[in-house]
Amino acid sequence: MKKAAFILCASMLPAAAAMAAPSIVASTEQTDGPGYTYAQGEYMPEGNLDSAGNDLWGYGGDVSMGFATDSALPVHPILQGGFHRLNIDNSGSAINEAHVGLGAESFFDYGGPQGSGVGVYGTVNYQRLELRNVPGGYSDGADATADGWGVTAGLRWMPVAQVEVNPHATYVDYGSVSGDGTDYGSPDGFEYGLQLVGYLDPDQHYALTAGYDRSDIGVGPTDEDVHNVVNVGARYTF
Repeated sequence: MKKAAFILCASMLPAAAAMAAPSIVASTEQTDGPGYTYAQGEYMPEGNLDSAGNDLWGYGGDVSMGFATDSALPVHPILQGGFHRLNIDNSGSAINEAHVGLGAESFFDYGGPQGSGVGVYGTVNYQRLELRNVPGGYSDGADATADGWGVTAGLRWMPVAQVEVNPHATYVDYGSVSGDGTDYGSPDGFEYGLQLVGYLDPDQHYALTAGYDRSDIGVGPTDEDVHNVVNVGARYTF
């Protein structure tokens, strides 16, 4: 009888250990990489234009949709877009940027903690630039717009299941920026940055974000670069 009881207890140990393990160690839904269907809002409290030294602040948002991400395919299509507005202090001027991109993503589990690994993604984008109330043209207070294209690439590294590190870069060619009878040039170059995502629940639905961005794309009549833009935000992954 004692031997039978010992065997029964031993057989129950793995199940008991699994029940005792905290669920926060890894997501119960997302153990194969970060989700690609989400909505995110951002506030940019600080930034500056390169040569003019003007302070910037703004807001924006991003949306993303992932398709067939639960399939056995190694690569999955994604559709992403966003809008961001940077206001130039004490000027009434603003820089608006919008984009929509179609691409793909994949995730590689390198054998670390459960839920960890590194994802790669890339998109080809339609890019829209709007300069609001900028000097130049027939009078100050003109608007100028441009429609161009871009290519985005990034990593979504999960050192642990609840933390994501997202370096990213976009090459943009806006073509000709024009408005109010004036040509503001043909800016092109790189935008790049780093975003941190901290998931607040084990299923990776709710997250807080923080990031840093800069650009070497000269915009406006004085060919300004946008530098040192910090952002904080929140994300919900569906």
